[in-house]
Amino acid sequence: MQRIPRLPRRLSRTEIGVATPIVGIDVETACPTRGAVCSIGISVVQRGLVVGERHWYLDPGTRFDARFIGIHGITPAQVAGAPRLRAAWSDIDAFLSTTLAALAEPSLFDAAGDGPSPLFVAHNAQFDRMQIECALGRALPFPIACTVAMSRRAFPKLERHNLAAVSAHLRIALKHHDALSDARASAMIAHRCMSSGA
Repeated sequence: MQRIPRLPRRLSRTEIGVATPIVGIDVETACPTRGAVCSIGISVVQRGLVVGERHWYLDPGTRFDARFIGIHGITPAQVAGAPRLRAAWSDIDAFLSTTLAALAEPSLFDAAGDGPSPLFVAHNAQFDRMQIECALGRALPFPIACTVAMSRRAFPKLERHNLAAVSAHLRIALKHHDALSDARASAMIAHRCMSSGA
């Protein structure tokens, strides 16, 4: 378990929460096979603003199911020549490291150089985590918070808490089942939930 950083005295916990970098992650899959990731989107949000994001098409390592193509619109032709997730992970890691390093705010760091760790989120995080870990063949080195659970706490009167419903409620633009759009929406939902104090 990661050590929780000590908070500076001049900022409240709410202010730290709002300033925490939020990393939204979403994957799309080619078929029901676990780990058949054909697309991953990552969006980094801080203080309610997108500060970095990327999308990768990936070779799922298996056939595409027509039903899944119908959901996300990704075809075998679009991923032709793309790497598997395991091969692309070093590029993803480099993107995250560079983007997060650029966000270091002196006001958020204490004398020991500690600051708020990024919060990784996904809508229905268990699904995305399982797919990524199956594709990588190993566990992720960070937890992923679930924005479904966060939105249930923050907006208990909402009838539904799926990504489309919560995004519509918060007026967050969404092109559903586009990995980058879903990742961005998840990060924005987390920001709004944290800003609400939930």
